[in-house]
Amino acid sequence: MARFCVGIDLGGTFIKCALLDEAMSIRGELSSPTPAEKGPEAVIEAMASGAERLIRQQGLSPQQIAGVGIGSPGPLDLDAGVVIGTPNFANFENVPIRDRLSERLGLPAVLENDANAAALGEYLAGSGAGTRIMVLLTLGTGVGSGIVMDGRVLHGAHGVGGEAGHLIVDPGGEKCGCGQRGCLERYASATYLAGYARRLIERDGRESALAEVLREKGELDGADVNAACRAGDALAAEVWDRAVRFLAIGCVDLCRLFDPDRIVLGGGMAKAGDDLMAPLRRHFLKEHWTLAEPKTALALARLGNRAGVIGAAGTAWESFGG
Repeated sequence: MARFCVGIDLGGTFIKCALLDEAMSIRGELSSPTPAEKGPEAVIEAMASGAERLIRQQGLSPQQIAGVGIGSPGPLDLDAGVVIGTPNFANFENVPIRDRLSERLGLPAVLENDANAAALGEYLAGSGAGTRIMVLLTLGTGVGSGIVMDGRVLHGAHGVGGEAGHLIVDPGGEKCGCGQRGCLERYASATYLAGYARRLIERDGRESALAEVLREKGELDGADVNAACRAGDALAAEVWDRAVRFLAIGCVDLCRLFDPDRIVLGGGMAKAGDDLMAPLRRHFLKEHWTLAEPKTALALARLGNRAGVIGAAGTAWESFGG
């Protein structure tokens, strides 16, 4: 009898579900709104209902499902299967989401951090396919990351390993939300990129076409900076290049620690494509040591917002597929 695993990606806006077969191919997928404002029980019920609906749509029985993987924002206690807390959900503190979902579905379940799940997804079916060691960096509101080695996500001794967004790339630098100073996330996220451009315009009085965008929209985002950079705006080019240089430093640090086959870039900033990759490769080569030619490849993510749900199902295969 064919066997499958269900992956569930718990997002602040949508819950995504997917069925993965033993060849790591998607058999079916669906999404539904996340009832975040209704509390944990409503969210767990929505996850369970989505999984059941997907199984029925594919004409499968629960006996054909090896297990369920959950990719969730955190912080998490992975061993206990508990969501310690998340700012995007009402009253979502110390929720034993793994065990409650398992009881509701009558299937074994496993919990994974959403960034790690996305990394595993890219490793299994995206830009990391065929590698032995892969790092995923997601460049958006922050800098998320996941490290996969020989098919397994690196969690570390205390469950908080692989947080590349909090590598210190500027000792004594600007304060990050984590409490440290000089974190990669503070310098290379799309949020910071836009905020730094705004600071130069409003505080330092720098001239830029972005000033007009700021007046019209009341805010800036990474795409605005990228567009202005492409149009030849000097301030935007300076801001973009500065962020990419810090990103390259982070990539070099990852090479020294893990010597990965590939570092994969995803998230909102990665939509800039070659506008990101060309200067990143240039700075990467410049900051890399001179002892040997760099062998780690830099690549764009391929799966987009499907990476998390594929990786969640892959986590279930890792736990229950044997």
